[in-house]
Amino acid sequence: MSRRLVRALDDGILTAYIHYVLVNPKYQGRGIASNLVKMIKNKYKDYLYIELMPDEKKNVSFYQKLGFNIVKEGTPMQLCNPETMKVKL
Repeated sequence: MSRRLVRALDDGILTAYIHYVLVNPKYQGRGIASNLVKMIKNKYKDYLYIELMPDEKKNVSFYQKLGFNIVKEGTPMQLCNPETMKVKL
């Protein structure tokens, strides 16, 4: 099992979006996630925006420590299609 995983998507010029940063719980607290985010920030240093939306509010302070700001006018939105999760027998 992998100890860490980060995924970022970009539009090729303007905006990169950090989809997720995952660290195996056994290895959390060792700076691994911080290093992964720093690598993404470096890769996209010439982009106007690097965006993310933490799944849990408890992670907001972690990203703030790494230089991210809360978007005051933004509202997180999602479209969920539960039909895609149904198991077909």
